[in-house]
Parts: sequence; C-alpha cells; structure tokens
Amino acid sequence: MLRRFHLSLGLCLFLSGSLFGQANGNLQLHFIDVGQGDSALLISPMGETILFDDGRQGVCEKPVSYLQSHGINKIDYHITSHYHADHIGCAPQVFQVAPLQKVAYDRGGSYNSSTYRNYVQSVGDKRQTVTDSTIIVLDSSSQNPVTVKIVAFNGNGVSTTNENDLSVVALVSFGGFKAEIGGDLSGEKAGDYEDIETSVASKVGQVDVYKVHHHCSAYSTNTAWLTTVQPRIGIISVGDGNSYHHPTEDCLERLHNAGVKLYWTEKGDATPDPLTDIVAGTVIVQVAPRSATYTVSYGNQSDSYSLWSPGATDSTTNPTGPTVQRQYVWSKKSNVYHYADCKTATTIKPENMQRGTTPPAGKTLHQLCPVH
Repeated sequence: MLRRFHLSLGLCLFLSGSLFGQANGNLQLHFIDVGQGDSALLISPMGETILFDDGRQGVCEKPVSYLQSHGINKIDYHITSHYHADHIGCAPQVFQVAPLQKVAYDRGGSYNSSTYRNYVQSVGDKRQTVTDSTIIVLDSSSQNPVTVKIVAFNGNGVSTTNENDLSVVALVSFGGFKAEIGGDLSGEKAGDYEDIETSVASKVGQVDVYKVHHHCSAYSTNTAWLTTVQPRIGIISVGDGNSYHHPTEDCLERLHNAGVKLYWTEKGDATPDPLTDIVAGTVIVQVAPRSATYTVSYGNQSDSYSLWSPGATDSTTNPTGPTVQRQYVWSKKSNVYHYADCKTATTIKPENMQRGTTPPAGKTLHQLCPVH
C-alpha cells in the first residue's frame, strides 16, 4: 500500500540536513544522484556507514558535496560493485573528505585503467576481496543489527570476462526489510554479456528495494529475476541525456509489467510513465527498527510502503518486541486469500478487499504467496 504525504520546504530542508544525514535510530539508504553512475550510502541506526560505489569520474562534486552537506566525515566500509569509471571514479575525492575506516571490499583481480589504479591507491591496505562467506554486521551490539551479505560476485560461477557481469551483489537485511544492490549485473546472453541474474535470483529472494542493475539497460532485469525477487520499488540511477539510452524501454517494460514502482535519480534518455515512475533526484529509504513499513523520500515528498515480509508468523512472539499477529487479506469475489505482505495481494481492488487476523473460512492460500 502506498501513502504519500507532503512536507513543507522548511521541514524538508531540516530533514535532509540533519535527520537524513546522521544516525537517527533508523536504517537509511541514500541513493545519491551522481548522474550517469552509481553511489549509495547506508547509515545504520547507530551511525555506522557503508558506501556502495562512489560515483562517476569527472563529476565527483556530486557525491563529495552530498556527503559534506549531510555531515558524513567518515566511511566505515566501501563495497565496489565492479571497476568501471562510473562506479569507482570518485574514490580518491570521496575518501579525501570522508576517510575510509575499515575495509574496502571488491571482487579482487585487476583491471587495466587509470581509474582502477587510482581506486587501488586510494583504498590502500584496506582493500579486501569478497568471498562466499563475506558478511558485514553493523550495530552488532544492538538488538537491531543491520546485515549486509555478499551473495554473488565474479559471474556467480558463469564464465565471463564482461566487467558488468562480474559485479558484486549485496543483500541488505534489517528485520523484515531487504534491499539488493548489484552494480551492473546482466540478465541476457548477448554479445559478450552473460545471463548472471537468473542464477543469482534464488540467492537473493524476495526484496523490498531493488537498485536496478546497469542503470536499467536492455541487458538487465530479466523476467526470471523479477519473478523471483519481486521488488516492490526500484531505484534507477541514471544521468540526463546519457549516450547509452538508459533507462531502456525494454527494461522499463519488464519492470512495469511486474508492478514495480520506480524512482529515477534523473530523467535519463527515456520518457517516464506518470503512473509508475518518479524522477526524484536523490532517493532516501528509511526503515525504523521492527517496523512493518518503510519510507521513500525525495524532494519535498515521502511515500510509505509496507514490507513484503515483516518477520512475523501467526501469533509469534518477537523475543525483542511485542507479539505481532499475522494479517490476511482477500477479495470477497475470490476463493483464495493472501498474506497481507504478499505481493499478489496488491492486485485486489480496494472495493473488494477484506482483512482479518485469521484465514477466512472456505478459502485457500494463494499459491504465489511466499512461505512463512
């Protein structure tokens, strides 16, 4: 369910300058508008930080000014998706204003470019190659830790030399909230691209937020991926008038057909659908501990969504919180019912929807609802 509310300009500036820039007790994911490139900042409830990529070489004033204006003076961890200049092009400038504290994770190996060499020099001895068991736990002493798990890298076992296909795939988990950030991963075998998404999808599972792979190129976000991952919202990091024609119509059509609400950092080289797409600039996702909802903020607006999987089963007691009852929804015109957090429930017309805390008599659980 989507709820939109408007903030006054003054309040918006206050939030963007303070609450969204420092630890505020919530998980924050800032998908920074860096033009035709990628950079996302994670701030844990207690203030630990992870930077996923760092922007495009040549326009480094965007990530640098964003970090400075939001009071970010250190980066605890850096996760490099892959070695293209629009993903690691600003590492030297970023780490000059927000020095790297702990580890810079990447896929290992090397790449023949000056941008790559500058990246290696800027992270120094903090560089570390990811493995199948790489997990970062933030706020580990709290009752509400944030977990970032590396679920795939270097093609996920598929032989490829395409740098996009080698992208590191990270899964962020916080209570029932999940977000996937996977660089420029490919989902179609064409030219020197390979289909990596299909084999990775089952490792990711259903997510709430999907950072759309490869700026929504024609080779990303295949149907098998979307069927398994079922994101509620997608973030497209893209630059106005880019020469790659991102986001592409093919990619957008697949996302629209899957019912994904889309937030674009810039307009790119396509026409947004006014019903499903928002050209938003920087997008900030926030989740409170043990919450069943999260917010997506952009400009002077904020949208609220419910989690697919809030982490509770029927009348299960949360050891760190109150008892939460499972909610069910169904259409009065159908013979099936759904978990309220199941994506298929969103197809029910509001005038036909009914709710309850116990399954309705005479109806069966919809086969596409996730197992709880």
